[in-house]
Amino acid sequence: MIEFISSILAGIVIAGVTAFITVNLSLKRFREERWWERRAAAYENVIEALHHSKAFSGVHMDAELERRKVPEERDKELRAKSAQAHREIDRATDMAGFLLGCEARDRLRKYHQDTSDAGRADSWHEYLQLDWDVTNSCLKDLIEIARKDLKTGAREKA
Repeated sequence: MIEFISSILAGIVIAGVTAFITVNLSLKRFREERWWERRAAAYENVIEALHHSKAFSGVHMDAELERRKVPEERDKELRAKSAQAHREIDRATDMAGFLLGCEARDRLRKYHQDTSDAGRADSWHEYLQLDWDVTNSCLKDLIEIARKDLKTGAREKA
């Protein structure tokens, strides 16, 4: 009888310990997955912002090369998206140490410096070219940084 009770108690203790460990591992995994999702969303927002910033220069550069003007409504839309993009990039740079990796933070800081330097161009066309080059370079770099940071490098590189 004592053996029977002790085997039941041992089973209960083992089940309790197993349940405790399982719940803690599940919660840890859940937290890690949520954190990864937040980091991925932060990278996605910055990459999208860089895309919108690049679009401004790209559309205006194409218009310059074709010797045409960008329609006023399209210009307003591009300027608004570009301004919003720069605010998002500024925000991401400030928060980079929290959600983005250190390499991403450093790359965004370099982007700010490079865009400031582009602002000193001698002509509109030169500004557009410099801005597009700087933004495109940052965009490519940030995609690679995000892949490494989020460990998604196994996917085919674009």
